[in-house]
Amino acid sequence: MKFLRNSFAFLLIPAVCAAGYTFVENFLYCMAFSGSRYTCFWIGVLGYVVFQVVFYRPIKIYVFGHELSHAITGILSGAKIKKFSVGKQSGSVALTKDNIWITLAPYFFPIYTLALIIVYIFLGWFINIKQFYEYFLFLIGFSIAFHVALTAYILSIEQPDLKVYGVFFSYIVIFAVNIITFTLLVSLSFPEGISVKGILVQSYTNISSIYKFIFHGVLDIWSAFLKAK
Repeated sequence: MKFLRNSFAFLLIPAVCAAGYTFVENFLYCMAFSGSRYTCFWIGVLGYVVFQVVFYRPIKIYVFGHELSHAITGILSGAKIKKFSVGKQSGSVALTKDNIWITLAPYFFPIYTLALIIVYIFLGWFINIKQFYEYFLFLIGFSIAFHVALTAYILSIEQPDLKVYGVFFSYIVIFAVNIITFTLLVSLSFPEGISVKGILVQSYTNISSIYKFIFHGVLDIWSAFLKAK
């Protein structure tokens, strides 16, 4: 099973790279041509970086969100929580069932960013929330930087979660789902600048092109090998 998972993950690398490139290209294009509209987002990103460098790395807050992500994904998968604990440097959650989404959820589920978006949309039903859009962008930038920085830090340390389904396979899944997650998050945060449909269509085109290129390359190499014989 491990061999099959790793083989599948290896075959997914071109697709993940193409989709990642498409997302980054669209995101940077949106930022470059939006003028000062999203400046508060970048101030939020920079704000978190400065906070972590100057003050401290808020590991306990991250750990709480990490374990909560396990718990929420578990509940959505039909599991029950048996134990939930959070310490200064680590935490644990015991569930009645497990699957790959429950195990890897914290690495592609920026729970605080998602919570901000839900609260913003919910409040928009009752008040004119657009007047607070710049504050919302600042918090989105701050929370995304928090998630990316601390997830990268956590992944630099040996994680038992990644060993459950294999480290290589887990990394590919994490990268792939992060692309999907961040596409949805930025489309909700920047509805006038990012189109999910546009990114999906462009990703499909790029993925198709790269696999066609690889396929034809392999055929050419095979043909050259047969002629050489």
